[in-house]
Amino acid sequence: MDYVPLVEKYKDGDVIVTEGIVSNNAYVVLSGKVRVVKTVQDRQVVISVLGKGDVFGEMGLIGEAPRSATIVAEGEATLGIIDRKSFLAKMEAIPEDMRFVIKAMVNRLAATTEKLAQVGLKFESTQRVLDSYSYRKKEDH
Repeated sequence: MDYVPLVEKYKDGDVIVTEGIVSNNAYVVLSGKVRVVKTVQDRQVVISVLGKGDVFGEMGLIGEAPRSATIVAEGEATLGIIDRKSFLAKMEAIPEDMRFVIKAMVNRLAATTEKLAQVGLKFESTQRVLDSYSYRKKEDH
């Protein structure tokens, strides 16, 4: 990224972004890793782990919707922060029709994140059932 106005450091377990809270910053992982966690039916589902060069919170730059996931530092992490005002100033150079496409992509990403969390929860539930079945089968032999 050629423009990261602010840099912050986080320690292992620090919550960087909280699901459900409105924020208008995006973050670039400059070093370390962060875990993306989504709450589904009162359960925490790890969506992904992001590393150097990855960006998160981009949906907050386009619209002021609540955060779709919680982001937690895994070990020490250094993040560049991009504020909405600076981002929108740069967006002015992009033609209006392209801004529309970008907004549509961000909205689709939000919907996909939600669906991915649902799939993750179903997978976790299925895995528990299979593990339970496998455990019972071992006891029978």
